[in-house]
Amino acid sequence: MTVRFVNTAILLFTLLVTLTGVYGIVWVLDGWMYDAHRILAWSLFALIPWKTIISLRSLRRGLKLNINRGVIPIVSILLTGMILFVFSLGLMWAWRIGPQVLWLRETVISWHWILALALLPPFLLHSWRRWPKPKPSDFLSRSGFLKTAALALVGVAGWWLAEIVAFVRQDADAPRAITGSRLDGYFSGNDYPVTTGAGDGKERIDLDTWRLRVGGAVHEPLSITYADLLQLSQTAQVTTLDCTIGWYSVQRWRGVALIDVLNMAGLNPGGWTVRLNAASGYGISITLAEAQDILLATHVGGEPLTHQHGFPLRAVVPSRRGWFWIKWLTELEVLS
Repeated sequence: MTVRFVNTAILLFTLLVTLTGVYGIVWVLDGWMYDAHRILAWSLFALIPWKTIISLRSLRRGLKLNINRGVIPIVSILLTGMILFVFSLGLMWAWRIGPQVLWLRETVISWHWILALALLPPFLLHSWRRWPKPKPSDFLSRSGFLKTAALALVGVAGWWLAEIVAFVRQDADAPRAITGSRLDGYFSGNDYPVTTGAGDGKERIDLDTWRLRVGGAVHEPLSITYADLLQLSQTAQVTTLDCTIGWYSVQRWRGVALIDVLNMAGLNPGGWTVRLNAASGYGISITLAEAQDILLATHVGGEPLTHQHGFPLRAVVPSRRGWFWIKWLTELEVLS
């Protein structure tokens, strides 16, 4: 393979792997996106030997005290090693090999995506200094098409074999989801894993003073007590909570539809997102279109939420990963 083809292909596959990976830590819809991520990763893996040869040839020409001939070749070698390490972390998790929790009590799969994102700045620096200047013929010629097809076949074959190994090695009591997470809690009420950010949930909520405030682009701002919430029309739904640290839980949630609360306040025509804020100060924004499916849950499995799981109120966001499921909700703010 030519240097230009290899470098351009690595750039394209890395960008696509990154985009599908970011999708995977945000959304749980469109399961095919997760498989696309894995196929692309195997195609990228197939290019590593060629890139290593290119980098070693560059090093043989000697190093100089400048960016192009000093820093960039070393960055290239380090990036190759780190990409292989990130790739191996994904396989360790999928195949249940080695410890499942690593440094700072983060899981293997957490380190997989944390390190992958951390590699983006040096990769972009390397790409900027080593832009391959691709030509259409690199990919549209007969030779280029065959090379691209070969990489695609390697990607599909690698994904297929890896999925077989993952299926064989999975724990029957904790089946693996399309996201790679493992079941931990099935209609178990509050008995499912607790994941919180640093400093979150330290202070207990006092129901005498707690209020759910609704404001922003609404006609009539609201201040709703817990007793008021329980008197509103209740909705129950079975939804899977899928956490990016590698577990998922299937539960029956009960509470009030977010859109019902917003309609009580009267949405202004200009509103297009709603921000959900927690007592801890943490918050996320969701489009109003996506907010149609969000439940403001007070109960799980027929039990009131425990403090660790967000009592008195948490968001159930079917389309998103667990870090969008805001706990200890105190405010809904419609933004225009």
